[in-house]
Amino acid sequence: MSTVLPSGADGISLRLEELVPYRRLAGQLQLTPKAPSRAHQAGQHLARAKGRGMDFDEVRQYQVGDDIRTIDWRVTARTGKPHTKLFREERERPVQMIIDLGPSMQFGSKLLLKAVQAAHLASLLAWHVAERGDRIGALIGNGDTHKELKPKGRQQGVLALAHGLIEMQGQAPDVHQAKPELMNDLLRRSLKLASPGSQIWLITDLQGWDDESRWLMARLKKHADVSVFMVTDPLELTLPSSRLPLTLPVQGPEGKGLLPIGSGRFRSQYQRTRLSQIQHIRQTLKAMDIRFCAVGAQQSLEFQLDRVKPC
Repeated sequence: MSTVLPSGADGISLRLEELVPYRRLAGQLQLTPKAPSRAHQAGQHLARAKGRGMDFDEVRQYQVGDDIRTIDWRVTARTGKPHTKLFREERERPVQMIIDLGPSMQFGSKLLLKAVQAAHLASLLAWHVAERGDRIGALIGNGDTHKELKPKGRQQGVLALAHGLIEMQGQAPDVHQAKPELMNDLLRRSLKLASPGSQIWLITDLQGWDDESRWLMARLKKHADVSVFMVTDPLELTLPSSRLPLTLPVQGPEGKGLLPIGSGRFRSQYQRTRLSQIQHIRQTLKAMDIRFCAVGAQQSLEFQLDRVKPC
């Protein structure tokens, strides 16, 4: 496992120099939308509408108004009735990223803060979107404010996102101002922004997931192709072991507390509870046909490319 920071990174703040290089890795991703596109601009995804295009779809009997250039003469000769070829047009598939840089994301026990890893992941995904010819938009929240980026194509869209991430991470509030409702607030806002047929990619640690989160995700899924990218930290999944009666100071939305990490029983219960929570969320998302993947903040993203594949 590599514990080397990406070039120019310190694991806490963000710089443009550490986000731009992800362009060379973008081509290694295979992230295709599940549902046919309903957008109206030309792109690289098959649309529901049938018409002139590059991808053959089917042959049917000729109907009044069909372009005579699409007549399939072989089928016409074989059946004795005029038949025409139908093609499925290529349409653009805009991507709307929802990026959580809130207080719970300002944590890292190994290599990177989760928020920084989220920004790296967003940059990688954005370059992938640009390479395939689609537009990228974003809604970025840091717990204190949010920033909306309208969809833009190619390098212009990626650089706008990178600058937005750098700005929002630089303005991240103190971790003691934790707002567990941030993820739901971003989801509510995205309901107004996402266009029908778009892709929505949520990047978060899923802290604050509740019944409202599930309801909001179901609403989004009704008119968009949704994927969730969860950013994790190893300390949140498994507490460090100790033979001494040690306690670990922690800060949460309800105040400060102590975790008795010297207790093996407590550590085991903590791990079972957290893993059970994540598994429950995964099963809930799967039932809604929402794709999910997880990446860790303890390792450079370039060594986790095989994980960046929602399933």
